[in-house]
Amino acid sequence: MEVIFTVSKWEEKPVDDSRKDFPINIAHVEYEIDGELKGRAFVEYLLYYLESSINDGHLATAKISGFLHFEGTYKGKQGTFTAIEQGIFDKGNLDSPATIIKATGDLKSLTGSYNYQFTGPTSKMILDFEF
Repeated sequence: MEVIFTVSKWEEKPVDDSRKDFPINIAHVEYEIDGELKGRAFVEYLLYYLESSINDGHLATAKISGFLHFEGTYKGKQGTFTAIEQGIFDKGNLDSPATIIKATGDLKSLTGSYNYQFTGPTSKMILDFEF
């Protein structure tokens, strides 16, 4: 199943400006998600740039690791879930498979995974969820 998301916030900075040999950035991110999964996601990413930097923007390549926390509804059921993501951002494409590690509310029994797909200006999450 596919849902559409938009990035409503992306704030990124070095974890520690004084350590040039520890080039890890942290990004505080928010997504607006629409479709059978509807709501907001709050994401904390750690990024390690590979032969590029934050200044390269969408042309950059970075290893990423993060946690996504979703608040909203899935198939009309209200709740939250937290997922762990790990992958790579490569020149505008995010390949970061994720797995749900905990869900609450009416989504308490939700399990599964998701990944991202970018087709032109549309950003999608491909969901593989089960109750």
